[in-house]
Amino acid sequence: MGGVDLMFLTHRDDVADHALFAKHFGCRRMIHADDRNAAREAERVIEGYEAQRLDDELLVIPVPGHTRGSMCLLYRDNFLFTGDHLRWDPRTETLGGGRSVCWYDWTEQTESMARLIDYPFEWILPGHG
Repeated sequence: MGGVDLMFLTHRDDVADHALFAKHFGCRRMIHADDRNAAREAERVIEGYEAQRLDDELLVIPVPGHTRGSMCLLYRDNFLFTGDHLRWDPRTETLGGGRSVCWYDWTEQTESMARLIDYPFEWILPGHG
């Protein structure tokens, strides 16, 4: 299907083995500037907190909270990859954030969650749950 061109690192604490994967696939890595110290070798760094279009199909949405540099990726205005910003709780069958695993700022995380309502998507693909 064409290979891997870009590895989207949603936040600082989920970057394990990024260098090995990048070497294996020959791809570039992307991370937010505020989490860059977890992946200093990243070839592309997102600055600021405004959504940024990568191309006609991909939109990067900075969502500080879980970490200072957390980001979501919206694909084709349909699939929202959230990393650890949101999670599914099978016990309560709800989608939300995890205050006990918020490594930066819970208030900012809840504000970031609320801003996601402004984007069109049908599927949420969280990093957990």
